[in-house]
Amino acid sequence: MRLLTLVFLALAMLTSCTSDKDPFGKMNDFDQGQMLENLANNLIVPSYLGLRDHTKSLKEAIAAYRSAPTVETLTAAREALKSARLAWQQCSPYQFGPSESNGLAGILNIYPVDTLKINRNIQSGAYDLTTLANADARGFQTLGYLLYRPGLSDEELISATLAPDRLYADQVALLMEEASLTVYDQWAPEGGNYIGTFTSEDAYGVNVGSSVGKLINAMNLDFERNTRDGKIGIPVGIRSLGEPIFHACEAYYAGYSVELFKASIAAYYTLYKGAEDVGLDDYLQAIEATTTQNEDLSVRIDTQFKALIEAGNMLEDPLPAQIANDQVTVQAVFAEMQRLAVLFKTDMASSLGVVITYQDNDGD
Repeated sequence: MRLLTLVFLALAMLTSCTSDKDPFGKMNDFDQGQMLENLANNLIVPSYLGLRDHTKSLKEAIAAYRSAPTVETLTAAREALKSARLAWQQCSPYQFGPSESNGLAGILNIYPVDTLKINRNIQSGAYDLTTLANADARGFQTLGYLLYRPGLSDEELISATLAPDRLYADQVALLMEEASLTVYDQWAPEGGNYIGTFTSEDAYGVNVGSSVGKLINAMNLDFERNTRDGKIGIPVGIRSLGEPIFHACEAYYAGYSVELFKASIAAYYTLYKGAEDVGLDDYLQAIEATTTQNEDLSVRIDTQFKALIEAGNMLEDPLPAQIANDQVTVQAVFAEMQRLAVLFKTDMASSLGVVITYQDNDGD
């Protein structure tokens, strides 16, 4: 009997000690609610609001170009396109909830695009841009193709752009505006109030349906596939045995791929730091998370962000030209991104107790 009592006491002490550092939801001292409120109110919803406003301005600029094609309206449309693209970088890490259910990324930012399909659509006049079959014939890159036709001066482009071309651009911009509006409305407290769902106490924890679980999965998936691979890895040839794929660059026609890349990394760093309020770094500190080498994980991730930013500062637009002339420098940026991806997906997710639910084959 005395032996059983000692066993139960030992188990009780072990449970008490481990629960203090238990990362699972409300079982530790970290206030998930404060972090979720900060991210939702100060980062996520404002980012989708900005995207809504910029895609609206883009639609208006494209409509003006359609009705009066001049160098001035063409320039204004290009500027609006760039602003909307930069706004998208702020939203890209948050592809869950309304954004995921509405397929926002697939409507806005699939690249490379199929220029043959775009031209067939324009020539036939019979197309449905909402279908998956046209995913690579819509979005930012399609507008880039139509507004920056390679090899043409502005005057030549305007002369070569007929009414059906401008109508197509207008329809693409309209779809983007409507999709962005829908996602913002569903997040907004005065609309679908997904912000209330995201920040509710019922969504605390780290299971698959929790807000933290959704956030960690979404940011990992977007960082790996759309940022690491999409912006750098695929264009520089990481996934094609070292053979560059120049036209796979984001903003290939517009020529500001690097600017979008830097905006994307800045958005991820802001998410991690919680915009100098409560963020994922604070969460990791609260649970005393460490790397497999027993380093402070929050500090290690911060250090790796800075290493990536420093490497990224060596990139120059246009990115295809740098890949052609200095592939090693671009590959070095990918290497820094890969190190950060491992810290996100392996160290951070496991420390928080989040299960990564999507599949990949890159060996992270």
